[in-house]
Amino acid sequence: MSQVKTLPITATRWLSLLLCAITAATITVFLSKVGFVQKAYLSWSAILNANPILHYSCAFLAGIGIKLLLDKFYISHAKRSIGFNWRYPPVTMSLWLSVTIIGAILYFTSNQEELIAATSCFEYFIVLILGSSIITAYQQSNERISLNLVVCFSLIAATSSAFIYWHISQIGFSWPLFITVDVYIFSAIFLIIKYINECIKAKWNRNQITLERTKNLSSGDFKTLDEFKSWFKDDSTIKSTEELEPDLQVYAKRITERLQNGGDKYEKNLAQHIALCGPYGCGKSSIVESIVNDLAKNSEKESTWIHSDISTWGAASGNVAHVILSNIIDDISQYIDMCAFRTLPKHYTEALKSGGSMFQFASALLAGPVDIEGSFQKLNDVLKTTNHKLLITLQDVDRGTGDENEKRLNDIAALLDRLKDKNLSHINFIVAMGNEKSLYIEVQSKLADHIETIVSEDSKKTLCKWAKLCTKEVFENDMLLTHSSISSSEQYFNQTPLTFRQTFYQPAIISNNFIVSIRVLKRVMRRVSKCWTKEKLLGEVDFGSLLLLTTLREAEPALFNAFVNSYTSLVNVKPLPVAKTEDGKQKTINETLSNLIADFTNSEATHVYNALFKELLNLKEDITNKSGNGLKSDKNSGEQHLGVKLDTVDYLKRILLETVPENELRDQIVIDSIKSLSTQELAKNICSDYRWQEAFKRFGCILFSCDKNQDRVEQIVFDVLDNIGKDPNGFLNEGLFEEYTKQIIDSGNLESALIKLVNLESGEKLLERQLERLLQIFNRKHSVEFKDEGDRREAASYSNELFQDINIANFLNRNAHKLSKNSFLICIKFLTWSQLASSKLSFTSIQIKNELDVFISNKNIWSIRYLIDEANNCNYGNEIDTFREYISALSSKKKRDLSERFSELKVNEKDTNLIDKAIKRLGLDKY
Repeated sequence: MSQVKTLPITATRWLSLLLCAITAATITVFLSKVGFVQKAYLSWSAILNANPILHYSCAFLAGIGIKLLLDKFYISHAKRSIGFNWRYPPVTMSLWLSVTIIGAILYFTSNQEELIAATSCFEYFIVLILGSSIITAYQQSNERISLNLVVCFSLIAATSSAFIYWHISQIGFSWPLFITVDVYIFSAIFLIIKYINECIKAKWNRNQITLERTKNLSSGDFKTLDEFKSWFKDDSTIKSTEELEPDLQVYAKRITERLQNGGDKYEKNLAQHIALCGPYGCGKSSIVESIVNDLAKNSEKESTWIHSDISTWGAASGNVAHVILSNIIDDISQYIDMCAFRTLPKHYTEALKSGGSMFQFASALLAGPVDIEGSFQKLNDVLKTTNHKLLITLQDVDRGTGDENEKRLNDIAALLDRLKDKNLSHINFIVAMGNEKSLYIEVQSKLADHIETIVSEDSKKTLCKWAKLCTKEVFENDMLLTHSSISSSEQYFNQTPLTFRQTFYQPAIISNNFIVSIRVLKRVMRRVSKCWTKEKLLGEVDFGSLLLLTTLREAEPALFNAFVNSYTSLVNVKPLPVAKTEDGKQKTINETLSNLIADFTNSEATHVYNALFKELLNLKEDITNKSGNGLKSDKNSGEQHLGVKLDTVDYLKRILLETVPENELRDQIVIDSIKSLSTQELAKNICSDYRWQEAFKRFGCILFSCDKNQDRVEQIVFDVLDNIGKDPNGFLNEGLFEEYTKQIIDSGNLESALIKLVNLESGEKLLERQLERLLQIFNRKHSVEFKDEGDRREAASYSNELFQDINIANFLNRNAHKLSKNSFLICIKFLTWSQLASSKLSFTSIQIKNELDVFISNKNIWSIRYLIDEANNCNYGNEIDTFREYISALSSKKKRDLSERFSELKVNEKDTNLIDKAIKRLGLDKY
């Protein structure tokens, strides 16, 4: 069967418009002879002619209505250039042909005088054109305004103004016509100014683009935080190939070349069906926009490219092809008259079908094209004739849930598969979709002839460089890293050169496993940057913990919420209501975390989550070691990660709030206060607020790093001892303050420290620890026995050196009753060692004599009770004999005085057996 021959598109278009014009002119002339039409027109004219303003207003509104109607039916478009295309003229050509035909008919059939008189109505036609022109100018955006429009509008304004002024000179002055002229002139001036302003702005933008391209950097080349911030400030689509990441530029350039050449070097002028695949946020939209702009740059020399970006999200299966075709016609109408492809929306025709036989007949006429493939073929012919090429980008094709998403994907695949066999050289497709599901991979071969797969983003280099700059920001704000006393970023990075290397910085290595696209990377960096400021969290949390937790929040929100809910029980080692095994044993930290990972993640990636939680909580063991239950950091740790267990600071809460809670002290304020606040004020804060005590234990060590701080350390210790009072929280006996006390004692302040501590009720334990430390130092050098004079002299000298030549006897005589038993004995030992060189007696004899001297000098109940305990606890006969010997050598007065003190104690005691026993053993029963 022979194929039916058709006329070329251009000939068909001109013939169709000519037939439309003849038909319209014929109908117009015919109707003008019909009586009821003439009667209706005369009645309407009588109403309008009653008031010229009404006539002009109706003409103006009619112009607006005609313009909007033409836009609605794709005959004109707000963004379309008014330039004329001879190969595919717009439908408006029928109007001008129709007017010409009607004018010719009137000229050859009407009375010449009547025709000349009729020209006076031309003023209303001009006002009608005015309304249409003003709406055309109003709809032009700054980006689409062109010189053609300015010239055309100005010519219309000049011609119409000249005619109206001539008309006024013939019939007299008319305010409506004068105002019309003014509107035309001002509109033309406004449009000219708008065009000139747009030209200046375009030139400025070109210069800016040139400057930006000269300094274009990839994210791995940024050297300042400001460069990073300008890069990740939002998720807006990049529209220039030069601004894309280097890896993405490769895809954009390759696809652009393929579209321009109609394939590779073995394929020419073929329609391209390209699938651009990658995870969500990997840069597919930016690649598409860059391709579109690159094609637009070359369109001046080649065919003009029309871009139709279509989102199929939400499109019902079975209707995808209609949605695509409808969007294509909408987009092409910005360049070409698409009236021939106009059809009523589907819901309109469905409504007509339900309206009776007449409406069903109208529905059949207005239903529009049904053959989708045929419509694409016609579109391709029109595009070829007008030297246009169409790029259709389908995005969000994989967005949706359930069977509907699968059906929609298959509908698109079926459509594109059928269009592959058509000779659609001017219609090209790019389908942007994910590739994480097997369904997507199966559909790709049906969708496209050429598939581009975007590799996963490797963000380690970017994260490491960014983390280093963020850490540097701490030093630049005169802050300190809490785990280091270094105050210079240069010195810190020199001493720890490997910290931020890609192979060592664990937060970046771990986060990289969760960040699968540039969009996710930017979201993480944007969220961290928002709170990494001096007013919020700068220097207040560990940056690595902040990065890891933010990554978990963005990449795995379900696991993030589960971790947040379990955090308190994890760090405090308290069981959750459900965190018990069947035998009633409490779960370890690692078991709890393992269960969280198993509930919310894929088992194949368990090792990645193990690494994340181990780093986040600073765990001792891998999570896979379920017997483990320990955190590396205790409550006095100077670190700021989530594994630090504190009573007054919650670093997780800080990260969630993105600021320091009002009830918590800022770490940097505490550090600054330790360094520079007056010691008296600092001591008052410490003594009155447990938060300051905990913070001082953690960060006070920064003063140890430099000898010049020794005087400040000494003053802080003494000021705290003056203000501490009862010390209900045990601040003096834990952590840093004990080290501070040790430091000031070793620097020659033992006597001052002893006096401060002995007069402080809560200082007893600290005093005892310091004396025990001195005793251990002495014992490491000297044994208990001293065999010769040299040993005795050396022991005496070393004892005086350790006790800094303090008169221990005087100290004990004044303060022995304030000391614990252990502290008292240590002081007695040091007193005894200091006397070895000047005495020939044994160590035990000297010690017992010293004890008795203190007991006799301290006339209080403490000394008598202590003597009773010593007398009753002597296990060896020589010790009690020594006591008896020294007591017998006392004067009678001292013996009676000692005996009376025993008797006074008996009066207040119910059980006096131990007292009587001591009196007898000491030989005081005779007095």
